[in-house]
Amino acid sequence: MANRFRVVEATIAAELAKPYVYGESDCFLLGCRTADALDPNLGLVDRYWKSYSTLSGAQRALRRRNCRSLAELFARHLQSIAPAMARMGDIAVLSFNGEEHVAICVTGRFVTRTERGSAFHGVTDCLAAFRVG
Repeated sequence: MANRFRVVEATIAAELAKPYVYGESDCFLLGCRTADALDPNLGLVDRYWKSYSTLSGAQRALRRRNCRSLAELFARHLQSIAPAMARMGDIAVLSFNGEEHVAICVTGRFVTRTERGSAFHGVTDCLAAFRVG
């Protein structure tokens, strides 16, 4: 578990240090990079890197993949779990400010990134969660 903690912590720190850029370093790619760091066989970053460059482009990219939500997309790659069962490094899809965001479970909370920086949320903001590794 300690190794998992270090991998997740390093991945999140590296992502949060980057400028926010849609399709390169945003909340969705934070989730993809964390999942890939814990299970390199997933290849999520390679699959979705630069597949959009704006918020509306991200929504179009979902529709092109026949997905109505981020949760539906992650369900294609990861096992769905109850948000309250999420452990360090698991992926969650949150809803706040009328939008969906991808977050990572860290010590009972979920961290995501927005254009304004990182944000922490509780389980009550989770729409769905997914087991990684």
